[in-house]
Amino acid sequence: TRTRTTVPPRTTGPTEAELAVVTKPDAPSPPLGPMFSKAEAELLRSEVFPSYLSGFGWMAVDRLDATEQASRVLAAGPLVTLLLDRLFERMPNASISVFEPSAETARLRATDARVKSSELSALPLPERDESFTHTLLCHPLSGARERLLLMAEAQRVLQRGGQLVFASPLRGSFPEIADMLRECALKHDRPKLNEDVELSGQGRPTPETLVQELERLGFVEVEVDVQLLSVPFSDGRRFAESTLFQAFVARQFSILSESDATESLEYVRGAVSKYWSDGQFDLTVNLGCATARKKS
Repeated sequence: TRTRTTVPPRTTGPTEAELAVVTKPDAPSPPLGPMFSKAEAELLRSEVFPSYLSGFGWMAVDRLDATEQASRVLAAGPLVTLLLDRLFERMPNASISVFEPSAETARLRATDARVKSSELSALPLPERDESFTHTLLCHPLSGARERLLLMAEAQRVLQRGGQLVFASPLRGSFPEIADMLRECALKHDRPKLNEDVELSGQGRPTPETLVQELERLGFVEVEVDVQLLSVPFSDGRRFAESTLFQAFVARQFSILSESDATESLEYVRGAVSKYWSDGQFDLTVNLGCATARKKS
């Protein structure tokens, strides 16, 4: 499915109202997500990347311009390091600056003279204005505010006419988890939890709002491709105990209050394990990938 809409562009960054969308203003999260230990990084590579993150990564890389010209590419997101071999197939003469949420994930690929890897824990990006021909942002584990700021930074460091590719879960993703959280709210009479679940969903963009966000940042030729990703597990317990649930899916509901999060997510683990105790569990994800260009 492909969607394209047009709104009056602007060259300034996101408004304060946009930055306030479903976020915790007193507790901003890192732009790419939390840091991972060496052990966590290895689990992400062996478990999460093949079944989940690769879907976002390959879709994003395949939408980058294929060129043999010398290019400067900025790639940012958890485990984007593992996308580089495929990226070099499309851009054999590229030099790439990689930003990972932690140094441990940046070390998952052997050293390469064409690649500069760094940990990114805060914005702005430590790069000059208009210094890259392409930027690739893949599945940042952060909220709506950080997503807008990261896209604004990508626009700043892109050369005029340069390409942006942005891949992320869209609204409607992880409905199985949202349903279990709503069940928890109903059983335990916790209307605030139900409200937080709805706000978490609203924090993820739709194809239309993603187009609008990018065009308001000054991008043109914006298009969004959507694919349905289904991640299978042999049963509910396998999913509930997986690194994917703990490191990625649970964090998609980070707006849950600190006091509620642990208890609520523990309820989800138990419910998923019970309801899918003897049958396959499939996690549903609406995968969105936007392409855009900085105005010439």
